[in-house]
Amino acid sequence: MNDTLLRQVDGLLQQKSDQELRHLLLQDDARGIADIIDALEHGKRKTFGLLPPEVQAEVVQLLSEASVHSVLPRLPDFTIARFLHFLDEDEATDILQRLPTKRHPHILEKMKEDRRKRVEKLLLYGPETAGGLMDLNFLEADPQAALPAVVATVQEYVRTHHKQVPVVLLREKGDILWLSSRSLMSGNGQVVPARMARPVPVLHHATDQADVLETMQREGADIACVTDDHGKIVGVIHMEDLLRVAEAEASEDVYRLGGMAPLSTSYLESRFSTIWRKRVVWLSVLFIAELFTFTALAQFESSIAAVTALALFVPLTISTGGNSGSQAATLITRAMALGDVSPRDWFKVLRHELLMGLALGLTLGAVAFVRASLTPQHVLGSADRFMLGLVIAQSVAAICLWGTVVGSMLPLLFKRLGVDPGYASSPFVATFVDVTGIVIYFSIANAFIL
Repeated sequence: MNDTLLRQVDGLLQQKSDQELRHLLLQDDARGIADIIDALEHGKRKTFGLLPPEVQAEVVQLLSEASVHSVLPRLPDFTIARFLHFLDEDEATDILQRLPTKRHPHILEKMKEDRRKRVEKLLLYGPETAGGLMDLNFLEADPQAALPAVVATVQEYVRTHHKQVPVVLLREKGDILWLSSRSLMSGNGQVVPARMARPVPVLHHATDQADVLETMQREGADIACVTDDHGKIVGVIHMEDLLRVAEAEASEDVYRLGGMAPLSTSYLESRFSTIWRKRVVWLSVLFIAELFTFTALAQFESSIAAVTALALFVPLTISTGGNSGSQAATLITRAMALGDVSPRDWFKVLRHELLMGLALGLTLGAVAFVRASLTPQHVLGSADRFMLGLVIAQSVAAICLWGTVVGSMLPLLFKRLGVDPGYASSPFVATFVDVTGIVIYFSIANAFIL
């Protein structure tokens, strides 16, 4: 990005020289303008509003999510409707879905009728479903027609709909095939189109966007077909359209792994009350869950009174389970996001993590034994240092193993139950393992030294 240009834009904003600012911006391309708006600390909406509608349509698709959330909600309905005219229906729908639902009718009524009806059709589908992601620019052709006839049909479609070349789909023996533009242009006129086409994933319109992304990545598909309840083709999804979905999914997973609800706007532009609300809910749940550690410790009050040194090692042993569980949860959640692991692989994961938890537990247990054995005599009291070391080592090994198993299984269980695996976050796993770890620790202590 041109830093000199950014300083000029910032200066013209302060001087309120709108005409000069508009002229300066239009000397750059859409990518450059979007970078400037992203970099501005103030005046994002005003800068965007000075652009012609056809330029706004290009720029809005290149803005960062933070800038979109800063600019879009504060634009007048007429301004939004005007630049939506220059976007495809799926892109226009995506813009509308980022705005409150109550604004949709006011914006739609300012759009041309043919465009409005197509956008309204897409708005019927949930924003996080295959239907909400799909593009209506497709053409279903006769698989047995000669290639020149299919090309002529495509040309007529482009001419009458004033659109770019559509995605050409064919039905052949129960499959839905995609005939690429390259095949259309370079194919032999005597070849039946179905022989040049290749199968594409077929997704129901209600399929969750995360599953859409997973399916297309797994099958290496550039195009997916969306059908209604009766199997009729209603739209197509392009892989490039899923880049924003992938970014949003990754962002949500990071928030959930941290134990909070995702933010819909940038951190600095979010209201204090909004961030408080999204953080306090999970913190309250986790805090209440942590109260059970008090209950668990109370059950072993006599054990602590008998060997005071046991209380000194509680943080050491319990944190081991939380750390190993958080590692495993993060590892499995990421593997699921990449499509490497699914709930049906639970036994393979369990077998692998049992061995891993055992290996990690023995390693940490050996270190814990050495540390516990070096405890000063005045701290030990009447307890035997080597027996205490043995108890601490066994507890660390057992709790590490338990944390690893819990952390690896919870994401798979959540996925099986239809809950986002991201909720099996590090704080959640750590809290659960803390409570159960206390029981494991003092049960071993009671068995050996009490």
